[in-house]
Amino acid sequence: MITIDTTGVLPAPPEVVWKLITDWEHQGDWMLEAKDFKVLTEHREGVGVEAEATVSIGGISTRDRVRVSGWDPPQRLEIKHDGWVSGRGEFKLTLVGKDRTHVFWREELNPPLGVLGTAGMSVFRPMMSRLFKRDLRILESLCRVAHAAEWS
Repeated sequence: MITIDTTGVLPAPPEVVWKLITDWEHQGDWMLEAKDFKVLTEHREGVGVEAEATVSIGGISTRDRVRVSGWDPPQRLEIKHDGWVSGRGEFKLTLVGKDRTHVFWREELNPPLGVLGTAGMSVFRPMMSRLFKRDLRILESLCRVAHAAEWS
């Protein structure tokens, strides 16, 4: 298993961050390695929501199917990856001060192809870490816009 932890402080309260990270079809606006999001279930909130997206990292693309396995708005979102790469992802949101959010994002990924896949994903791990940090910087910009819109 490969684990990647990413953290940051975003300029909006957890409720705003929550709305952005659970706007399934627009996750590609800040998670640039993913695109073509599609919700597969009728319900869009809560445990059991399923979605798919195409994920491209290091020239390798795959269709990632996810299922929400933890839902505690606006503090915690957990997903289970059921695609070619399996595992779980988790976001923990904590209020900082009056209107900022500390984000803890963890991905625990099980590569395919046994030892060969683990070795390959280990090589990609630093790149994936940089991509996820970039994603949080983009999410930070979206939070600024969304939070400003709430106040206008």
